[in-house]
Amino acid sequence: MGAMLKTFSLQGRLNRLRYLLFNVAVVSIASVAVSALTRLMALVGDRQALSIIHGMVALTYVLAIIASLCLMVRRLHDFDQSGWWTPSVVVLHLVYGYYEADDSLTGTILMGTLVLAVHVAIIVTPGSKSPNRFGEVPGSAIAPV
Repeated sequence: MGAMLKTFSLQGRLNRLRYLLFNVAVVSIASVAVSALTRLMALVGDRQALSIIHGMVALTYVLAIIASLCLMVRRLHDFDQSGWWTPSVVVLHLVYGYYEADDSLTGTILMGTLVLAVHVAIIVTPGSKSPNRFGEVPGSAIAPV
């Protein structure tokens, strides 16, 4: 339970492997939950129950997005960058979504490439080898998990 709550923390640092594994876990859990809720929608005929299930699907997506953003903040902290860079990644995703919705193939490809490059950079950039302003080196005996 502690690791799950830590997923929503904005404090401390997160190394590359844990960042990747926690994000895979968040996406997996959200996918299973949405899949189960979608199957449940097919079984429910009641309009009120259907709207409750839609709300639960939306809540699942919101929680997954919040968890991913919190993980990104802690990952940025690992290589001594402010978590305030995270909203710029959100803006990149929104611009990508705009081009995709607008059916602009060139814009979608260019923004998709930029979004992918940013995420790869966040994953592969090594963390600070010593304690930084955001805490101890992740995985060290002093640092919290």
